Amino acid sequence: MTENTKVINPGGINGSGKGVVNSNSKDFQGLREIVKKNAANQTARERIKYKLISLKFQMEAYISHENPRTLRTVGEFLKQHIIALNIKNKDFAKYIELEESNLSAIIRGKRKINIDLALKLGQIFNLDPNIWLLIQSRNEIIKTKIKRNKEYQKYHLDDLLKKIG
Repeated sequence: MTENTKVINPGGINGSGKGVVNSNSKDFQGLREIVKKNAANQTARERIKYKLISLKFQMEAYISHENPRTLRTVGEFLKQHIIALNIKNKDFAKYIELEESNLSAIIRGKRKINIDLALKLGQIFNLDPNIWLLIQSRNEIIKTKIKRNKEYQKYHLDDLLKKIG
């Protein structure tokens, strides 16, 4: 390995030092069977709980990723939460006291969420309400930076200090 090689997961996925898993191995097949057996015994509520935990991890990973390849809107994440609950948009909108058309606009990325909605979503899904607002704000910053990057290049602390000093 060269000095410039970036090791993403030095222990490998399974701790073997290799970044791949042999899905044909006896160990992997055994693990797969245990997972399947466990999943078959889960209640509907448990399945929902685990889907929501997975979504939480996806949202946190999205926020922490320095340069996401594609932007994922708050609406996309919200839609996945509603799907995990296996309920209709109209029922969810009614529950959170929001017009169905406004919920649809948020899901499509045409409307932003506000603090009130972030607090409701945080309460319902047991998430820090900031996560919803962070995703939204982060996406806005990325879009603006892409659109107006050259404009922002002219701003530097040294230049400011020279002008006022």
